Amino acid sequence: MGETMMNDTPTNIKLKRAERVLEITWSNTSPRRYDARLLRCECRCAGCVDERTGIRTLDVNAVPADIGVERIELVGNYAIKLRFSDGHDTGIYPWDRLDQMNSAL
Repeated sequence: MGETMMNDTPTNIKLKRAERVLEITWSNTSPRRYDARLLRCECRCAGCVDERTGIRTLDVNAVPADIGVERIELVGNYAIKLRFSDGHDTGIYPWDRLDQMNSAL
């Protein structure tokens, strides 16, 4: 895991549309940048991953290279929900998942 304490919520979330990047800052870290295509490909909603088997059903090769994030919504104090330019909007990205994704970059 990275440095983020998961009881810590972000202090700033910026959508950089031109760069197709989501930038998140926690109180104890420098801003972390998340590529929109990576976020879309890593979605774990029931439409992208089979709920019973855990096997990815989303064809990541079909996700456009120029996909962007159109909207960000807070989900309680633990996650964000993203709407992508391909219309997909059912994925929830908890803070700890974002931390794991950043650690893998």
